[in-house]
Amino acid sequence: MMMFYVNDQFYAVEDIEKQFEIYESLPHLRECNNRRLAICTDDTFQYIALCLYIREKGGSVVPIHSATPKEGAVRLASSAGSHLLLFQSIDTFIELSNHCNNQEGVLVQMSSGTTGAPKCIERTWGSVEKEIESYVTMLPVDSLTNSVVACPVTHSYGFICGVLACIRRGAKPVIITNNNPKYILKKLKEYPQHILYGAPALLYTLSRLLPMGEQFDRVMTSGTLMPHSWLTTLREKSRQVLQQYGCSEAGCVAIHPNVEDPKEMGYPLPHVKVTAGDKQTPSEIIIELSTQTIYTKDLGYIEDNVLSFLARIDDTINVAGLNVYPQEVETVLMDDPRIVEAVVYKKQDSLSGERVCALYVSTEPIDNMELREWCRKFLAPHQVPIEFLPVQEIEKLPNGKISRKKLGGIPV
Repeated sequence: MMMFYVNDQFYAVEDIEKQFEIYESLPHLRECNNRRLAICTDDTFQYIALCLYIREKGGSVVPIHSATPKEGAVRLASSAGSHLLLFQSIDTFIELSNHCNNQEGVLVQMSSGTTGAPKCIERTWGSVEKEIESYVTMLPVDSLTNSVVACPVTHSYGFICGVLACIRRGAKPVIITNNNPKYILKKLKEYPQHILYGAPALLYTLSRLLPMGEQFDRVMTSGTLMPHSWLTTLREKSRQVLQQYGCSEAGCVAIHPNVEDPKEMGYPLPHVKVTAGDKQTPSEIIIELSTQTIYTKDLGYIEDNVLSFLARIDDTINVAGLNVYPQEVETVLMDDPRIVEAVVYKKQDSLSGERVCALYVSTEPIDNMELREWCRKFLAPHQVPIEFLPVQEIEKLPNGKISRKKLGGIPV
């Protein structure tokens, strides 16, 4: 039985079936087999119903964030090789191409990694199905636990892990499109047994707003490394904090059922083989699927079957032959209670090859010497930033990530 909520509205399987009947009456949807349809709509029910219908018909979906303007949606849909774009309507469409396509249906994801440059990644519906089966097997929650999805369902994290996996295990996903933190907290109270899916920044914000004495049931974090101080706060406000790791090419490949250290991504899922270095000699994380091998450009290691992520290989800072992982330095900086946010990146240095630099947001002015002394208490000399720069806000990419290369003036 398929059913889900969008905010306060409940949709049953009968609603999906009625929507399928409408799609069958529209030739541009009925004949979507072997065609690629881009969808940009702020109607979340419509979006999910369309995805399920197109998947069933053997077509392909290019999800586009609902806030994308029409010109931008056309550009994205075209770059992804779409035949047509449904923009805020199913009755009319924008035809983009008539090229012949005999490829099996795929779900297209636009990935920007850490560079910001869009990259079109295709996954067959069959590979998505394998991920869901594997994910549900490893996720330590039952059919009475609702997934509360407070992240975009146009991204695989929200759509596959948050919505489809929840339906597969027999629970009812609750999709939140109202980003007001008070509204999200209200919805969580309505579902005492929940697992909350959200970006690290949102989870941290919600944990700080949660009234004294109240707790989340379970929360799932993913996407970027959560600062250690944020995780500590979140663990105090949650019965269980989970973390998952993956990439756009493979989806989720590891889950940690009770994360205590932000860099621990968890146990590999059974449908993939994940390799990396050991703790003393970390190396690139490599994911092997039945059909392909993915070189992630992430640096990590596996210990006791737990995958740990240290940094993007490109972001690792080499100071005179010694590696510095930005997250370690950021954790120390953010342990200073006056620092709200920090990011560490590299710049070229004529003597050491590369040097460590830091941007930070603080609640009050801090002298650089004071910060340097603070870092020296916890870090080796080569890890201590040479440059400290206070800012009002740390610039982020549209996907919420930070381009450390851009901050360091390195061409991306």
